[in-house]
Amino acid sequence: MNTITLAELKRGGMHALDATLKYGPTFLMKRNRPAAVVLTHEHYERLQSAQAANAAPPQDALAMFLAAPPAKGGGLSGRALKQRIADARGDWSER
Repeated sequence: MNTITLAELKRGGMHALDATLKYGPTFLMKRNRPAAVVLTHEHYERLQSAQAANAAPPQDALAMFLAAPPAKGGGLSGRALKQRIADARGDWSER
């Protein structure tokens, strides 16, 4: 991966950064340690689209509720179901 120091960036400005970005993402070094990574807009868009493609589909509230571990008795009796709803609701009360 390419690197550029803050001193080089101050001296060369955007031209120095553009020169390193031609070869891919660039580490911005501060006190000999990587402080940031600079990407071109095109590379950033590719990362975003790859992340969106790999993201898990969002779960709705019912799916999350049904995925919770069963009550102590093993099944969902009426009382256990009411208790789970009350636990999921937390401090929310019916108004």
